[in-house]
Amino acid sequence: MALPTYDKTKRRKSFPQLPKGAYVCKLIGAKLLKTKDKKGEYLEIGFDIAEGEYAGFYDNQYQNMDADTKKWPNDGIFRLTIPQEGSPEYVWSNYNTFFADLEDSNGGFVFNGDTKTLKGKLIGGKFHIEQSEYNGRVYDHTRFRYSCVADDVRNGKAGKLPNDKLISGSPAPASAATNSDGFMNIPDGLEEELPF
Repeated sequence: MALPTYDKTKRRKSFPQLPKGAYVCKLIGAKLLKTKDKKGEYLEIGFDIAEGEYAGFYDNQYQNMDADTKKWPNDGIFRLTIPQEGSPEYVWSNYNTFFADLEDSNGGFVFNGDTKTLKGKLIGGKFHIEQSEYNGRVYDHTRFRYSCVADDVRNGKAGKLPNDKLISGSPAPASAATNSDGFMNIPDGLEEELPF
């Protein structure tokens, strides 16, 4: 039996993973959507890294996708829950903080409730590692978790990064092995096995 002819242009593409950290982000658009249970709403906000070594990170992935499967990378989307009466305090806090950080990152901008005005605006983002599981395999994602003021990112004052969200029993990803000051986190009991 002869093997089928392969198509070199259909090679699976792999993309690098964005390191966890704080980045200045540019919003590329937002839309209001209903939650799965139809009882609430959230904003789905597309963004890209706007400055520094990783500027254009998600656009680069998007541009290099096959035309038939091209869509904005899921890791380049932030979902912000719209609070309603009875929402927990953290939902209100995340919502209020996001828009306050957005206004403080774009001198003179005041959000009037129109999602179309978000396009092109800058905001700081604190990213962490989230793991997901599919068909028994664990995948690492670098996700926008909390907002901050863009100037705080530029000045190195964005504060502590959010904790990673890892699947219990899975090995920690390499990018989760360093803390915010750049030093490696050593699990308890492993110090004596290190060569230095």
